[in-house]
Amino acid sequence: MKMGPFLRHENATDKMMRNLFIALMPILIFGFYKNGILPFLHGYATIYGMLYPLLLVFVSVMTSYVSEYFFIRILKGRSKEETKKELKQSFWIFPGLFLSLIVPYNTPLVLMAIASFIASILGKMLYGGFGYNLFNPALIGCLFLLTIYGAQIATMGGYLNTEEIRVVSGATPLANVSLVDGIGTYETLVEPYGTLASFFLGTIPGAMGETSACLCLLAFFFLSYKRVIKWKIPTFYIGTVFLLTCIIGSMNGVGLWYPIFQVLSGGLFFGAVFMATDPVTSPITSIGQVLYAILLGILTVAFRYLSPLPEGVLTSILTMNLFVPILDKIGSSRGNASKKMALPLFICCFFSFLLIRQVVGKYTKTEERDSNFSVVSEEKNGNQTTYIVMQKGNGGLIQSKLTLEDGKVLSFQVLEEHETDAYYQMVMDANYIDTLLKKQNQIEEVDTISGATISSKALKKTMINVLKEAGVLK
Repeated sequence: MKMGPFLRHENATDKMMRNLFIALMPILIFGFYKNGILPFLHGYATIYGMLYPLLLVFVSVMTSYVSEYFFIRILKGRSKEETKKELKQSFWIFPGLFLSLIVPYNTPLVLMAIASFIASILGKMLYGGFGYNLFNPALIGCLFLLTIYGAQIATMGGYLNTEEIRVVSGATPLANVSLVDGIGTYETLVEPYGTLASFFLGTIPGAMGETSACLCLLAFFFLSYKRVIKWKIPTFYIGTVFLLTCIIGSMNGVGLWYPIFQVLSGGLFFGAVFMATDPVTSPITSIGQVLYAILLGILTVAFRYLSPLPEGVLTSILTMNLFVPILDKIGSSRGNASKKMALPLFICCFFSFLLIRQVVGKYTKTEERDSNFSVVSEEKNGNQTTYIVMQKGNGGLIQSKLTLEDGKVLSFQVLEEHETDAYYQMVMDANYIDTLLKKQNQIEEVDTISGATISSKALKKTMINVLKEAGVLK
């Protein structure tokens, strides 16, 4: 069998891309309604804020067009007519369009343009253009943006629109997972954002195009019916994540809501339907697609539980893009399909077993000590002990300095933080640290700040963990 990259006839490819664009339109409209129109109607956004989702899309798409135009025109030395023809066959709109739907909502327009340029040039054109890229271009642009500017964007609100910044707890659902005790409960993971129906419909915080599993599911049926995408990849990908998190949840005593929460969070549906099925960077053989999807599921769960990356979808797809030629080679080799699948599936099961064992062990240890807390230094001076500690907050690690004497915290100073400005200002305006100092004997009863729950909870847990470190609390 001849291996890729290769594409269908030009007319067939045009039709595929047209159907792909049609499937994206309801998601784009919903993103505009949720992040622009609703905040404006509720009084949380100006007209500019209402139009900002569309501006993100416009800047990203136009940057894709300009980048590819000048690349073809200047670096490839094509004439104007040749450039127009090549642009039409390049489907320049999609890197920018996809990218605008997966980046944090509060990405500045100039950074949106830079990320789109990286996606189009570094992720696509340098490989030879449409049909020859090794990695998904939009994911390359998003990875660049989050790696270089992620902390800066987080301080500006990250994935939350102007209404969510003031109303919800201050983080996306999967970012919230890493801040709760143990594996979490329905009350700590789901209720801050509504119900599981809220997750399915897409009214939760997240990237503009990634929150509505409902619309992604409809797009899946439409694109599968039109034979635009490979149905096996989303099915086995989401199924693997569901199965693994179901096992992890059951071993930690939580119900069926937990794996449902996991598959409806973090843009898994959008990634499975639109990103993982990219015709250029995904396997073309049936066996290769199944193995690719299962490995994507294993990697996503591993990234979510065992790394600082709460989402996991982006990094999993980019990682698996590297192994597509190997998976297609397995799928195209001679022999019985069941025999070809036996060894790879055994390896997948083995890694799944190790992953589940590691995750269960992690949460057992979490009950003994907060894994989001660490002591940087401890200095004794007479009866006083000064701790420099780190505690995970909403935007990253919060470094604090606490001085104790005879089991009592005398001072609590935040040395460095990366919280969203609005959240942190709410905490400071409420004199929350003073409240913690005054009520340290009843520290567990101190409420968090409504609207800045995660930032205030991180400070509360900082004091609790230091008191435990000093032996005052158990």
